[in-house]
Amino acid sequence: MDFEEGAVWWQGHRTQARAYPISISVHEERRVVKSAPGKRAAEEMKLLLNEFTIMRTDRIEPTKNILRGFQAYDYMLEEHPELIGRVNFLAFLVPSRQSLPIYRRTTAEVQAIVEEINQKYSTDDWTPIRAFYGNDRVRALAAMQFYDVLLVNPIIDGMNLVAKEGPVVNQRDGVLVLSRTVGAFQQLAKGSVPTSPTDVMETAQALYKALTMSKEERHAKAVFACQAVERSNLTTWLAKQINDINDILERESAETPVEEAEASPDDVVANVG
Repeated sequence: MDFEEGAVWWQGHRTQARAYPISISVHEERRVVKSAPGKRAAEEMKLLLNEFTIMRTDRIEPTKNILRGFQAYDYMLEEHPELIGRVNFLAFLVPSRQSLPIYRRTTAEVQAIVEEINQKYSTDDWTPIRAFYGNDRVRALAAMQFYDVLLVNPIIDGMNLVAKEGPVVNQRDGVLVLSRTVGAFQQLAKGSVPTSPTDVMETAQALYKALTMSKEERHAKAVFACQAVERSNLTTWLAKQINDINDILERESAETPVEEAEASPDDVVANVG
């Protein structure tokens, strides 16, 4: 095995491994928010914005780490009481696999902590967390136009496309607070405030940093994240794979003697893995 090359040789055959982080259809996400339903949802969301607005959108499941995200928000409000009444947390949460006990328990725990934090801090004219339960993608995408901070803190995630959807629709130089353990971190690290997902205090500090950083730094991070997604669109994602396959086929064809190729044409494909 050659880890630098991402190659494995076994019984004379070479298997090549490459990481191709999948992207999103940037045009499609922007089309949704500009559609009539998207515009209606955006007008509804505008009524819920505050001086600062934190958002998240996730399926409700244990790996998404929703509880620690809310705990970090609670800790941030304790440490920075000057933010009380000035920051809203809008959470778009999709119930998932409710036939499984652990998922039902997770849903109940999420609902309980939202209620607990709201009871702890709410005033007559301010509710710290607004949670929307249900699978309404248009509403979530429309809302993400207006976040100041987008919290994406799964314990582990293969990619997490929300971290890519947010930057391409956001209109407020919103900043990602991004878990180091999601696949999207490789591409978006420089455009985010990183956090360790199991460290509630670090996540609270990351939220505060993202809310209070200078306009120049916010703009730089937002632009970097957006451009990183735009450059690696679905067409680029597919083209890279096809180009690499063609390169391997050409190399293997050049290295294979004519007699061997004629005798066993499938070997070239086998060598690609």
